[in-house]
Amino acid sequence: MRRRAVEGQRVDRGRGRLVAVIAAALVASVLTPGVAQAAPPANDDFDHAVAISGLPFTHEVDMGEATGAPDDPNPCHQLESGSAWYSFTSTEDVTLRIDVHDTYVETAIFTGTRGGLAWVPGTCESGWMTRELDARAGVTYYLKLAASPWQGLVRITAEAVPAPANDHFADRAVVDALPALNRVSLAAATVEAGEPAASCDLNPGSPSVWYTYTPVETEVIALDADSWGGHNAVAAAYTGTSLGDLTEVVCTGYRTLFRAEAGRPLHFQFNAAHATADEVVLGLRLAQPLRPDLRVSPEAPSIHDDVRFTDYSDDPEGGGTAIDELDFGDGTVVDPTDGYAYHRYAADGDYTARMTVSGQGGRTATITRTVSVRTHDVGITGFSVPATARVGTTRPLTVSVADTRYDETVTVTLHRGGSAGYQVVGTLTKPVPARQNRTVAFTFDYAFTAADLAEGTVVFKVVAEPAGVRDALSADNTVIAPAVRVLPARS
Repeated sequence: MRRRAVEGQRVDRGRGRLVAVIAAALVASVLTPGVAQAAPPANDDFDHAVAISGLPFTHEVDMGEATGAPDDPNPCHQLESGSAWYSFTSTEDVTLRIDVHDTYVETAIFTGTRGGLAWVPGTCESGWMTRELDARAGVTYYLKLAASPWQGLVRITAEAVPAPANDHFADRAVVDALPALNRVSLAAATVEAGEPAASCDLNPGSPSVWYTYTPVETEVIALDADSWGGHNAVAAAYTGTSLGDLTEVVCTGYRTLFRAEAGRPLHFQFNAAHATADEVVLGLRLAQPLRPDLRVSPEAPSIHDDVRFTDYSDDPEGGGTAIDELDFGDGTVVDPTDGYAYHRYAADGDYTARMTVSGQGGRTATITRTVSVRTHDVGITGFSVPATARVGTTRPLTVSVADTRYDETVTVTLHRGGSAGYQVVGTLTKPVPARQNRTVAFTFDYAFTAADLAEGTVVFKVVAEPAGVRDALSADNTVIAPAVRVLPARS
């Protein structure tokens, strides 16, 4: 028992010495010079901010061990993580473009001193995009860069953004011909002293650029203020020669059409309150012409028809059309407000109807249609049938047709009516010349049958139709004769 206890004490002493050796080795590894240890970046704290100087500027920072100080401001309220700090002071007003090169970080910019930092509104950015800072001369700005530890190494660059060449009215870019699509960055654009505020601008005082265009001919122009970009862009057109005598012609925050006079210069002011460094687009082009379309119903009217004229014109620019004038071609001119009108012609003839329509921007278009008025009218003036008839006999049924306007080819159809309704029993087609007080006879020979006797009486109906044309007055084209009493055959 004693020997075992002693051996146990030896084992415990050996284990203690081993733990002590391992601990000493760990301490030595931490304290030994030349052994690399994980540590926060040098600019981890506000007081050690890296100065952005000597533009263009490049710096790499490992955010894996970055920490946050208790007094670090966090106006963005998105990433609660370690941070690194940068400072920038310029001797002149400048727009600074900061790029984080496809790393996902959060940035915010401040002025002031530690414990009293003031956030620069609009400078909270999260993601991979570039950032811009409109820096004033002599003011020191502090950039806080925050990233999750997994982001690792971040490369940050900064450069001065030059103002656009057409930043001022006197340096406006010349548009030689349409269409013109002008892509521009407004990040470093400025507001010129005396520059007018466009009437439709919800953010007056936004930096702008200028263009000028002089139309050779009077034309309707489509002005597009980056309608697909979502940058709250505004474009305004002016006439005049200097900032002091500009007169606004049109203003749009989307797209508009307006008439431009030949030889009269137009000056375009273009801005976007939230464009920053993104590419924005000013579009100028000729407006597409209206496509006039006049439809007439019925297409072959008579003097008895109220002819409908309807505007089916189309505006490829997306606006509607209105009828300015509708000339029916017979001396009657109207200005309908509902897009259609009715008119009755007094005499047959060919009339040239003319419609003029207008659309947005003062565009107009004219279309003509030939309206051929023809009054075709045949009528049944008589239909003779026997009062009685016997089974087995054939009796004539005579139809008289008159026509006083045009020579027609007429088909007369004979219907037999009974308990089962009307059924066609014969047709005859003949030419019917246009003659006053003259008729053409259509005679049907009808054989009466036992089926007619079973009905007791038979009713006959005839319908006359001119070939290939519409009869203007169809009321006299159908006649029903008095019933014929059917008798048994003679025995």
